[in-house]
Amino acid sequence: MEIDLKLKSLYGKDRASVEELISNRAGKSILPYEIVFNDDVDWENYLKEELREYFEKACVIYSNYSYLIKRKKPLPFVDKKISNEDVRRFFEVLRAL
Repeated sequence: MEIDLKLKSLYGKDRASVEELISNRAGKSILPYEIVFNDDVDWENYLKEELREYFEKACVIYSNYSYLIKRKKPLPFVDKKISNEDVRRFFEVLRAL
């Protein structure tokens, strides 16, 4: 099933399947951020083993920057700091929205 992407400018497409996102490098790198910013998708329906690590990373990102992110349904809180690389990537994604 294809989903409408919020980060289409970073991925170069309007729609993609979850399988497509996790099958290539570009999709893997933006998938946690897509989960954070795209609350139109019920990501918990996609929590298969291969997507779990991306969902957990999205929860860490959301926990650190929830004051900057508007979501209808909040992600679970994780008491963990994000890496400097993820901080840099978060603000790149934020500028691309």
